[in-house]
This record gives sequence, C-alpha cells and structure tokens, in this order.
Amino acid sequence: MRTMELIAVIVVLGLGLSGCCHMANCCGKHSTKNSAGCMTVCSKCGMKKGMCKCGAPHAQLAEINTPALKTILASGVPVTLVDARTGKFDDGRRIPGALNLSPDATEPEIQSLLKDKNALIVSYCANLKCPASAKLAARLQMLGYKHILEYPHGIEGWVADGNPVTPGAK
Repeated sequence: MRTMELIAVIVVLGLGLSGCCHMANCCGKHSTKNSAGCMTVCSKCGMKKGMCKCGAPHAQLAEINTPALKTILASGVPVTLVDARTGKFDDGRRIPGALNLSPDATEPEIQSLLKDKNALIVSYCANLKCPASAKLAARLQMLGYKHILEYPHGIEGWVADGNPVTPGAK
C-alpha cells in the first residue's frame, strides 16, 4: 500500500505543480478557472480573476482536493501547511502540523516562517468562499516561492470529510 500512496503523490505533484501554476494571465471578467482547472487570482490583491479591480497580472494557482492532501500528508512527503485565517475567522482549529500565516504578513515574517522557497507549501483558510488562502498563495508566488498549492475547501472541507484537527494558537 505504501507504494501506491507514493505513486499517487508523484501523480498529484506532477499535475498540481505543472506549469499552469506559474504562468501569468490577463484579467478576465468571466471564468475563475482556466482549462487546466487552476484558479486565477490577482498577484497584488489576491482576489479571484474577474473580481479584482486593480488591473495587476494574475497568477494561476494549482489547487489540491481533500483526498490528494490526505495522500500527501500520509506519504511522508515534506509539506508545509499554512492556515491563512486571521481575526474572527480563525477559530484555532488547524489541520495537524499547520502553521498560521496571514496573507498580510510582512515579507520578513513570511521568510522567517517559510525559509525554503523550493519547499512544497499548501495554503488553506475557512472554506470555498474564503479568499485568504488564494491571497496568501498568490503573495507567496510573488515572493518567489515555487511550489504552492491552494486547498480551497479549507478547514470546513477538511472537517466535513471526517479528518482530524488540532487546536492551534490564535
């Protein structure tokens, strides 16, 4: 079974970290996903494509779903989870091992927490409606982090699927 998990991780990483998550795209007003299924967000404000008004170029983010995230975590592949929730949206629950990092953190704060720009990083927030994980992922890409995945289902999707959480410092 361990071999199958590793094969699944390799496939997920191969698909999730393909070129689509590193290409720029112009602002459009219709779709929030491209043909490869990547979310398109503004690298300046973090808003989803079509919702931003700042006119900045849009980075395309690779997404990961709950089964793929569970597979990566179970496989032992080094991954850094970052919970982007802040303030009243942060209830203290975390996916086990997750760090807390605001999308509005300063560059020195980010660099002190995320030292390796080649590490696999997965950002998440509250749920599919929450923009914080996309904003943080876009910010990390803008700062030169190379392997960023967004888990858009957030803590609510993780819990709804019956997965464990740990209390975290608010």
